[in-house]
Amino acid sequence: MELKVKILGFLAGKPIAILNEKTADKINVHVSERINISKGKKDVISLIDTALSIIKEKEVAVSDEIVKELKLKQGEKVEVSLAREPESTIFIRKKLDCKTLDKQEIKEIIKDIVGNALTEAEIAYFVSSIYKCGMSMEEIENMIKAIVSTGKTIKLKGKVVDKHSIGGVAGNRTTPIVVSICAATGLIMPKTSSRAITSAAGTADDIEAIARIEFSIKDLKKIVKKTNACMIWGGALKLSPADDKIIQIERILNLDPESQLLVSILSKKISVGSKYVVIDIPHGKGAKVDKERAIILKKNFEKLAKKFNMKLKAFLTDGSQPIGRGIGPLLEIRDIISILNRNVNSPKDLEEKSLFLAGKILELSGKAKKSKGIKLAKKILDSGQALEKFHQIIKAQEGEVPTISEIESRLGKFKKHILATKSSKIKSIDNKKTNLLGSIAGSPMDKGAGIDLYKHVGDNVKKGEKILTIYSDSRIRMRDALSFYKKFKPIRY
Repeated sequence: MELKVKILGFLAGKPIAILNEKTADKINVHVSERINISKGKKDVISLIDTALSIIKEKEVAVSDEIVKELKLKQGEKVEVSLAREPESTIFIRKKLDCKTLDKQEIKEIIKDIVGNALTEAEIAYFVSSIYKCGMSMEEIENMIKAIVSTGKTIKLKGKVVDKHSIGGVAGNRTTPIVVSICAATGLIMPKTSSRAITSAAGTADDIEAIARIEFSIKDLKKIVKKTNACMIWGGALKLSPADDKIIQIERILNLDPESQLLVSILSKKISVGSKYVVIDIPHGKGAKVDKERAIILKKNFEKLAKKFNMKLKAFLTDGSQPIGRGIGPLLEIRDIISILNRNVNSPKDLEEKSLFLAGKILELSGKAKKSKGIKLAKKILDSGQALEKFHQIIKAQEGEVPTISEIESRLGKFKKHILATKSSKIKSIDNKKTNLLGSIAGSPMDKGAGIDLYKHVGDNVKKGEKILTIYSDSRIRMRDALSFYKKFKPIRY
């Protein structure tokens, strides 16, 4: 059916078209189903919505994503037809039955995710099937290849290094410190990070509080050429667009399947050309994985990396409690700046872990001899070179490094101190509950929301002493956070 284009000027994050209800009936398409929009030899698969008044029968309103892809103009005519159900839905159903997918089947699913041929519900079924059934090593390898081949890749000169944590530990914001140390030695570290999936904040969320994080590949190269590194949101680069869409669904479902975790991390590292990679695998009560699963993950990471000609070392770290003091974008940035500035009261656990990971990268890349990496990393940190490099990177990303007092002035306008009801010793701090508490308070969307944690496991606490402070920009969110804390008690003493 030939229809006139109506441009309403809206971004949907994916191709969306709006049809008059009578037109939709004629095409026999329903809300959230797929249509094909064609202009000449180019076409786009789009999800549809319907309306009665704003769209005439012979019109189709399109999102800016479709306008850009087909280079459409107001009033231009396009061909609109019902899109067939992609063959990849059969393969998703096959995976839901816990059957193994071959290379071509995985490639078709990934191709259709990138091409918007699959609905969010269908992608959710795929994520759920991976969570339910897992994937073989061959499936994981094929999925990595499929994701890399359907996205863009970057080639940079020099020794390209990277680090990644599987996440799940509240705080634990080692990346900006590690990046600053490594880049100061001349290593190339194009760090592309994700936003929070199951935690209260991700590295991208934190850096966004003080600088831009959305850049093109061309801009990334300019930043790296100037500073040796960057800390940007990977989703804007379209390096692994299928993975980015899968992560969006994982966030909605609050799922992070281990096999998809391997796929996601390694596909991103391959896309930016990383050759020397350190993986942080926190384990323990409240972390994403226990020690047994952590050991298996380590082996799988290192085994897969060899297939892609990558020097990778995975390390098991303590994930039994939060690391650092701040949980939430600005609070975590405060910890980072405090360490880089060498402040006396900066969180020592976060500093030690950052030095450990930076040291391992320096050793793996040949910048430091075996067992000498931590010493070199600390020397760079103590000298102020890491702080200087951090300032350079943030400036190159059109931001400015704030002072501690400036950060504290931007924290949530509502705050509540949680006081100890008795004198005792901290027995446990649940990571999952602590992350959820930060999220309920408004993190990471509200950059000043989150938790300031004053105690760690083993610390003594006196009756009436502050254990933590909750920050929020919303009175309702603060009420919900306090209610959650009282009911689920993330800190036991």
